[in-house]
Order: sequence, then structure tokens, then C-alpha cells
Amino acid sequence: MTCYAAQMQMAQIAEEIQEVQAAIEEVRQGQEYDRLATAYSCQQKLLQAMKIRDSKLKAMALLHIASDSEDSRNLLMQSQNVNVLFIKSQPESLWGKIFSGAKPEKIESRMNEIRESLAAVNMVSLAEAMAYQEMGENDAAVQSLGYYASFIKKTYLDTDGLVERLDLIDPSPENYWSKTLPNIEKRIMALPGFENKLISGGNEDGSETV
Repeated sequence: MTCYAAQMQMAQIAEEIQEVQAAIEEVRQGQEYDRLATAYSCQQKLLQAMKIRDSKLKAMALLHIASDSEDSRNLLMQSQNVNVLFIKSQPESLWGKIFSGAKPEKIESRMNEIRESLAAVNMVSLAEAMAYQEMGENDAAVQSLGYYASFIKKTYLDTDGLVERLDLIDPSPENYWSKTLPNIEKRIMALPGFENKLISGGNEDGSETV
């Protein structure tokens, strides 16, 4: 009877833990939806600002959009770092996947989040750069894109085998991660003025060399 009671208590504890984990996951997904909504809001704000005829009002709107876009993409970047770390933590061996790996549907869900979040970062980074460019601030646009390129390099490209692993996990037949991400970084690095900015004292992440 004592053994049976202990087993029942363990079962109840396990059920409670699962309920807590489900609640945490629901909150986390809700926060991710909020981040995505904010990013797409920046895109819509840019489209509307481009229609403003008054030059002063337009400049003010564009400046706010650039600031909002920077905040938005940093939230998305932090979310991606967490999800990429989750993928990195998954065992690659068969036995490891069986005994300590997450369920396939959870891994697929995280991959979907990474893909959607990266698309939003692409979009909001472009919105920020276009806002600066529309104001005639090309150096600010280049520096903003340089920060984005640094994020791609640090998060995805600096870890050996990560993009290839993402290709294997991603159900998409195209090798998006190993082909597209390096190309994005190369195109940003090839932008006019970007190399000169690095030579003159700027770092790849957009900060100044002390």
C-alpha cells in the first residue's frame, strides 16, 4: 500500500510538471506572436510613412520607424538565440535522441519559429535601412545592415556544422540555411561604403573601435 501510494504521488507530480510546462510553452509562444506582430507593424508603418507629403512629418515618422524597427529586431534576435540554443542542445546520436532528446513535434515547432522569426528579422532590418535611406542617412543604413550581418555570422555561421544541421532538421527540400544565410552576409559586406566604414574604425556589429 505504501509503494502504491508513493507511485500515485509520483504520477500526480509528473502530471503537475507537465501542466506547468504546457503553460510556460503557451506563454512563450504568445510572446513570440507579439514579437512577430510588432515586426510586421514596423513594415506597415514604413509603407504608410512613404505616403506622407509633409517633409517634416515624414522625417519624424521615418525616425520613429527606424527606432521601433531596431527594438523589434533585437527582441526577435534574442528569441532566435534561445531557439537556436535549444536546437544545439539536442543530441545527434540515435540513442541520445531516444533517451534525452525532445519530441520531434517540439523540435519541428522550434524550427518553424526560427524560420518565421528570421524572415521577420530580414523584413524589419530592411524596413529600418529603407527608413534611414529615405531620410538620406546612408551611413546609418549601412551600419544597421552591418549589425544584422554580424548577428547572422555570430548566431549561425560561426558554429561549425550548424547550418547543415538546420538543413537536415528543416522539412523544406531546399538547403536554405547553408545557402541563403552566407549569401545574405556576403551581399551586406559588399555594400558600397561598408568596407570603408570598417577601415575607418567601425566594427562588424556597428560599434566603434575604442
